[in-house]
Amino acid sequence: MKQSSKAALFSGLGFPGLGQMLVLKRTARGLVFMLPAAAVFCWLMYGVWKATSVLMDEALSGALPPDPILIAQRLTKASVVPGASIAGWILLACWIASIVDALLTRDKP
Repeated sequence: MKQSSKAALFSGLGFPGLGQMLVLKRTARGLVFMLPAAAVFCWLMYGVWKATSVLMDEALSGALPPDPILIAQRLTKASVVPGASIAGWILLACWIASIVDALLTRDKP
């Protein structure tokens, strides 16, 4: 298997920039993809944690009945974080760009 294909798999199935760092040994290039993706991922996870924390507090206090359908509806309507949609698109763009960059990198002879 070519190194560029292996790097693309690491970046696609693992995390953006992982293939550049581990397989291609291009740390700086890997960090260009990894740092923004990690920041956006942490932002999105913070939003999920915040929304579920509010719902858990309501469920434990008895204000929210233990009905899975109702909980799913409330979670869908819960305000996650501002810019969550844009953050998701940025994460997707980092992921795709990392895969394309790994595929377009020439293998060393």
